[in-house]
Amino acid sequence: MRRARAPSAALAAVALATLAACARTTPPVASAPSPGVPLHVRPAVDLLPAAGLVWLVAVRPKAIALRAELMPALQVVLPQERLDTFAARHGGVDMRRLDEAVIAGYGDSQLFVGAGPVVPDAVERAFKARVVNVDGRGLDRAKTDDGHDREPITRMWGGSAPEREQLAIFGRDGIALEMGRFGVLRAVEAFAQERLKRAAPALRGAGLARAVAALGSESAEAPLRAFAPGPFTGAWAKGFGGLLASSTGAAASLDVVPGAAPAGSARLRLKLVLLDPKNDRQDEASERMVAAYDLLAQSDLGRLCGLDRPLAKPAVTYDASGALTLVTELDALALARGVHAATGARAEEFMSY
Repeated sequence: MRRARAPSAALAAVALATLAACARTTPPVASAPSPGVPLHVRPAVDLLPAAGLVWLVAVRPKAIALRAELMPALQVVLPQERLDTFAARHGGVDMRRLDEAVIAGYGDSQLFVGAGPVVPDAVERAFKARVVNVDGRGLDRAKTDDGHDREPITRMWGGSAPEREQLAIFGRDGIALEMGRFGVLRAVEAFAQERLKRAAPALRGAGLARAVAALGSESAEAPLRAFAPGPFTGAWAKGFGGLLASSTGAAASLDVVPGAAPAGSARLRLKLVLLDPKNDRQDEASERMVAAYDLLAQSDLGRLCGLDRPLAKPAVTYDASGALTLVTELDALALARGVHAATGARAEEFMSY
């Protein structure tokens, strides 16, 4: 991350003297009125509705950026230049400063939600410059249950089908961007305004709440989690040796664990969960899970990701709740190289979007 050049001592002295003079000669200015009751934007994953969800990836960018051992791997997947480009094109929204970032697929639309510091005016200007043909702008307002005004949400939309975009700015605390078919963003706003009292967000609904529980409490703060509700059809159904076809949901997490790892890298725990894979024998399902992992590990991509050289032998458990879980440990740098090889072009496209 680039660091701003420190001001000289003389410049600092002049600045302090100017501020002191202003304090002596300028009458006090009344503070701006409160914009309203703060919006509910954390955890960001609780803003996403369950209806229509196909997949969801939740990342903790700021936590990742603060882990020095993850920097070599992060530089492979997302070099600083791409992160700088993304920030420049989105009004200073720096992925490295976001507490949470969630990307999700909903059929014909994709959604990005970020919780962290934003400058509303800069985000608006960037949206206008990128989309060019902005169709509208509005302030979406709501009240609390006891009648107090909530902080308004600034919403803008425009673009040309099928690449239409809709932006929501949650004051200075976060943003949401919908790309493709519009609709999901309004549910995100309703969750932020706490208007959906009877609806559960994606990871608290019946479909994926069990997947969250199966990952375990230790995965709640993991740098990366991914979820997909069932049923799985088409190419998805062939995943994990066909076990995905009968599963009601799937989840994965990556977390940093202490322990020896190759020089300049980090040790990551990978956890994969399948819910309710139909099988007559639990031991047979476990064997199929290990076999599916081994098949992936021996593929070109698997070898590139280091799946064939795990730092801990893959272990599979099948608990009473019906969750089939595989856990292994991998070298972060090797995994990053494989991910970059598989998705580098798409990641570059997204970060320069």
